[in-house]
Amino acid sequence: MSEIVDDTQPSFESPVVARTRLVPPCVRAETVLRSELVAHRLSSPARLAVVSGHAGSGKSTLLAQCYAADPFPAWLSLGASDNDPISLWWSLIAAVRTVIGEFGETYRHRLLAGGPVVLDEVIDSVCNELMDRATPIHLFLDDLHRVDSEVCRRSIHRFVRSIPGGVRVTIASRNSAPIPLAQMRVEGELVEIGGAELALSTEQAHQFLSLLGVELTPTHLSLLVERTEGWPAGIQLAGMAMARAADSATFVPEFHGTDRTVADYLIGEVLDSMSDAERDFLVRTSVLGRLSGGLCDAVTGRADGAELLTRLGQSNAFVIALDRDGLWYRYHHMFAEMLETELRRTHADDIHDLHRRASEWLRDDGQVTAAITHSMAAGDTEPAADLVCGHWLDLMNHGRLETVRLLLAQFRTADLEGHQPLSITAALAHGMAGERREAQHCLRIAERTACDRTPPDGTATMESSLALARGSMALDGVDAALADGRTAYELEPVNGLWHPLAALIVGLALVMRGDSDESVPFFEEVAATDRPTVRAYAFAELSLAQLRRGEPGPAAATAALAVELVDEAGIQDLVMAATAQAAYALAALALGDDRTARVALRAAGRPMRTLGLAMPMDSTHARLLLARVAIALGESDIARQYLDDAQRVADEVDDIGAMREEMVRLRSQLPPLDAAASTAHGDSDFTDRELEVIHLLPTSLTTREIGDELYLSRNTIKTYLRRIYRKLNASSREEAVLVADELGLLNQPDGRDAPTERRPSSTSAG
Repeated sequence: MSEIVDDTQPSFESPVVARTRLVPPCVRAETVLRSELVAHRLSSPARLAVVSGHAGSGKSTLLAQCYAADPFPAWLSLGASDNDPISLWWSLIAAVRTVIGEFGETYRHRLLAGGPVVLDEVIDSVCNELMDRATPIHLFLDDLHRVDSEVCRRSIHRFVRSIPGGVRVTIASRNSAPIPLAQMRVEGELVEIGGAELALSTEQAHQFLSLLGVELTPTHLSLLVERTEGWPAGIQLAGMAMARAADSATFVPEFHGTDRTVADYLIGEVLDSMSDAERDFLVRTSVLGRLSGGLCDAVTGRADGAELLTRLGQSNAFVIALDRDGLWYRYHHMFAEMLETELRRTHADDIHDLHRRASEWLRDDGQVTAAITHSMAAGDTEPAADLVCGHWLDLMNHGRLETVRLLLAQFRTADLEGHQPLSITAALAHGMAGERREAQHCLRIAERTACDRTPPDGTATMESSLALARGSMALDGVDAALADGRTAYELEPVNGLWHPLAALIVGLALVMRGDSDESVPFFEEVAATDRPTVRAYAFAELSLAQLRRGEPGPAAATAALAVELVDEAGIQDLVMAATAQAAYALAALALGDDRTARVALRAAGRPMRTLGLAMPMDSTHARLLLARVAIALGESDIARQYLDDAQRVADEVDDIGAMREEMVRLRSQLPPLDAAASTAHGDSDFTDRELEVIHLLPTSLTTREIGDELYLSRNTIKTYLRRIYRKLNASSREEAVLVADELGLLNQPDGRDAPTERRPSSTSAG
């Protein structure tokens, strides 16, 4: 029996990938073989092919035909769950394992730690193993348009840019450019098949209709192809209707309009050929993305869902079986849209109830994120909000900040105003994501929203929950954060879920006030818990305390524990990662190990860029620690950037405790700005990101296309270009290329195309 998993819910344990996602849809006998397009793709050595077109254009069919003709094919049908990078890459490795048994066995479980650094390591390991195996695998990724997470799309782009020769990837998507394609197009490593190529010709339409038992005159055939613009699904729907029509000659002249009009016109034609029971079942279950007998029974109130799905799957081209056992199905995309239109027309009053039933079944089945989506569609925002509040911390502790943000994006401001626990959750999630304005907005909503219920997130009281949020965000200064931390510390049970966070808030506030010695017992208490997120922070602060006592050896060991916890929990983008790396660097400096300190300083750049100016107390504390490291290493530009960012926080928050004096002290240690400025070619310390830009300068890419390739805005690229021109003493792009070539910079690795060697993060701060 196939193992089936929720298509939207990531597992906290080892994910199970449904086998139905690892095989292409069956190519039906009445399908036109796209021989030229199949040959076009399979004969090309290009690493990437993108097949793009609207729904019903035949993308998946073409991929399935290529799959059948390739000697080493691997298939993955993408879905909503693949907006979680952990689920995406676990599934992608599973696809490769269908060709290469035991592929990824030694490193795939690293994914469960979560986080961008671990993800990059796994992608590099996948590429390295593909190179070592030397199997000319061809990976087919269907429905990439269902993956809208920038993190996940960026990881796919990184993968296709790094795969070794002989390995090919073919992607199907409704979007013409699902990932940046400009560089691969320039390099000749891209095959593009779009809507024009997918459209059926008159000859192909004739062949298709003949398989359906429909014969048209040349005039009517040309008219049908013209009016459908060769849209395969439209021609198929028209053919099905004409097979039952008394006079197909009168059908075609009356068949006209846009794709939507075509779909609306044929709703009745297709559905009217079915029994009342089948028609009612199809319409009501159109609210579901994937269907099983049990889920359909819960939604429709029937007891024969499995039987109906089996019968419809055998007799209807638009009900597609997803496994050999006939347990799970989906509707053809265009057919689903037509059914939804019919549902709104005939059962509009039932839609909310249908979603509500689906949500309850999915919730009881443990498919939380899918349950939330249906609950929102039903208008049941409070149950959906409770589910988010009750599960967000588990998601965060597994490095799944992106999943939390996707869930919160479904709620409106009015929803936050009516649900205090949700507004608190949103404040914390936005703060951890580095979105300060959104975090402050949500926190202010929480402060003016009353709630006398038991918090769904497991905190002792709403007073404690709000105090924890305020203390974590520390938007009102150090003393206010300390007061909030002490409130939560008293309210939360000592052995409770949230007591360690309260203790951490108190300890951090004391450090920022300058009462470092008083903070140590609180950090020791947190370090003794089993919560990796707060433990990492506590170990970092305990390491700094050991340094203050003149114990560099123990401090280095404690900081190493903090960094290890950050990696294990997959929280490399959160503020404690920067603090841990700063503590590790300062301990290394105390031991005379400048090289380790420099690597740690670079690694801290990633979370600081993500964090921005959110969580002002924590981020300022981390920036001052990193400025200390940078000054000790002679990295004046980096130190000055961290201090400038810290000053921006100080300008907005009155009470930053003892950190204001520390800021002044550190700035006094910087050399004068003029002395720090570089002269012609003297400043050759290019960051990794600057080297990436330099490597793209000799290409024909525009500034905007370089930004697309590196996932940066056009203005950011312009900033990098100004820095590069200054360092090279060049006045134009052409001159910069000449100078860079003379200095050998174009021959240095840029870190993007070498999966066998991982480069540290850029040293640029902020």
